[in-house]
Amino acid sequence: MLLTSTKKWLGPALAASLALASCSSVTDTRAATVNGDVISAGDLEDELLAIRGNEGYRSAVERSLAEQGLGVTGEGEGSFDTAFAARLLSLGVFFEIIDQEARTRGISVSAADVEDARPSTVASVGGEDVFTAFPEDYQQELIRRQALAANIQEAVAPSPGVEEARAYYEQNRATFAGVCVSHIFASAERGPDDARARINDLAAQLAQGADFRVLATEQSDDTAAAAQGGSLGCQARGNLVPAFEEAAYALPIGQISEPVETDFGFHLILVEDRRELPFEEVQEEVLATLDAERVPVFAAFVNDVTCQAEVDVNPRYGSWTGACEDPQQEGRVLPPEGPAEAPSAPEFPGSPGGGAVRPGGG
Repeated sequence: MLLTSTKKWLGPALAASLALASCSSVTDTRAATVNGDVISAGDLEDELLAIRGNEGYRSAVERSLAEQGLGVTGEGEGSFDTAFAARLLSLGVFFEIIDQEARTRGISVSAADVEDARPSTVASVGGEDVFTAFPEDYQQELIRRQALAANIQEAVAPSPGVEEARAYYEQNRATFAGVCVSHIFASAERGPDDARARINDLAAQLAQGADFRVLATEQSDDTAAAAQGGSLGCQARGNLVPAFEEAAYALPIGQISEPVETDFGFHLILVEDRRELPFEEVQEEVLATLDAERVPVFAAFVNDVTCQAEVDVNPRYGSWTGACEDPQQEGRVLPPEGPAEAPSAPEFPGSPGGGAVRPGGG
């Protein structure tokens, strides 16, 4: 959510702040130039004002930044922290590069694209109430950014289709084998202590030779499975809650687990078999696997085009840094008085994937 970059910004909070000029006096002033195209100071400062004016979003960002000793506003009245302004300008540079790439490739945003992008954009800023608190034109710009980035990603790393997924499945059948599993369940509705005590008692009975299916039928709190001797059938990955699934896929066939805790209660798990599942039952899992492979492809593309970009930042806002020689180094704007150790790039509302891709890749 919001500014949850995978790397933390380093260094102490900056005392420096950026005071905004009136919009009329900065409209034609350059904040940065990207491959010859200008990002105006007016556009940047309008965006800063939109964020400051949205109390719900600003508060969420401030809570996120507080752990790093950073903030949104500066010390002076009407000012912004220079590090925050640099983060926002970094994002502006990124989207300017995306805009340029879209023009080169003949990619545009349709009304349908806008409609599709709205839900993820709204979610990325914290929900409908927060989103609609932004000015209308800024709302539309956030959606446009999200839609355009999605279209660029589709061009660079196309979404997998059913036939591609089927071919991948045929080549990797063993990867998508399902686990046939039964369980004995003590519900959390009993209360945590009683549920734990009950599952421990049932485990002790099994250790003394009790029959698993009989115990599941007579003692399990999962009445539907109990009617089948505790059987949950054969399940593909993703169909079971994470803790249960992890234990089930780790167990040898025929072995009963130690008590496994989930949000629902405690389970004793027995793996009956593992078998290949038909494509139709694992199609979504296969598509998700292929979709995940798009992420590094797009990240490499972003890093490449950002490294190649010629970026010049108005010293008032900081300076541009980017190391094409090091794929882990992200292109970004450093504030005028940056920390001793360079910060990583931010995630902001309207970034591609709801904040999944940071300016400059990485």
